[in-house]
Amino acid sequence: MSIILKIDKNLAQDEIIWRYMDIGRLVSMLDTSSLWLARADSFKDCHEGKFPTEMRSLIEQAYKGMGNIKDNSLLNNADDFQDYLVKNTFISCWHKNLDENMVMWEIYGKNKNSVAVQTTVGHLVSSIEANKLKGHSLILKEVSYKGAGEITGVLQYEECFFIKRPHFEFEKEVRISLNTYSSYNPRKDTPMGYQLPVTLNNFIVSIVVHPDAEMWLYNSVVAIAKKFNLHTVVETGEYGNE
Repeated sequence: MSIILKIDKNLAQDEIIWRYMDIGRLVSMLDTSSLWLARADSFKDCHEGKFPTEMRSLIEQAYKGMGNIKDNSLLNNADDFQDYLVKNTFISCWHKNLDENMVMWEIYGKNKNSVAVQTTVGHLVSSIEANKLKGHSLILKEVSYKGAGEITGVLQYEECFFIKRPHFEFEKEVRISLNTYSSYNPRKDTPMGYQLPVTLNNFIVSIVVHPDAEMWLYNSVVAIAKKFNLHTVVETGEYGNE
């Protein structure tokens, strides 16, 4: 069945969010009219979705209490269950900030031939066509930054993907998470991602070209925007106040 987008009540509609990317990813977004939700285990951070310490211990105890579990089961222990959840969670990451950010350009733009798509929470929410996806849940929420030992009790499984280690706090991340796990038909052979349809002209507020980009890149982005009939501003970036 199709799902409904759940939105963090702490996110203001006018909150500005950014996605830094290379030109290829921009063209793909425009060509497919969608956001790419990447499977969680495709990220460099191997701690994505990791159970907090106490929660992991409780899950492990629960498996031990189940007694005889078939050897060919996908889910025999906490490690199996962790891997299962990671392979059934798909994410799009955004940076919350009033201004563009030099660190984000360096890490996620990667070179001067890159762009940043700027939108707001309100524009994003009103542009998403969630009814075209199927799954357990679709959530838009800020990431919190805590160590695994700081969190007590058992969280909803989705919440584990909105917690990152404190040294990532500079990212100020807002993410969309699609969860496709099912207790009735668990599977790990999931696709590497899903396309989340969006209405482009309602979604993109502006496209900002890397501050150090040459004029040919700016002109190319303007031409790309025109080709896809985008009614949006294309700007040359300036480093904001950090």
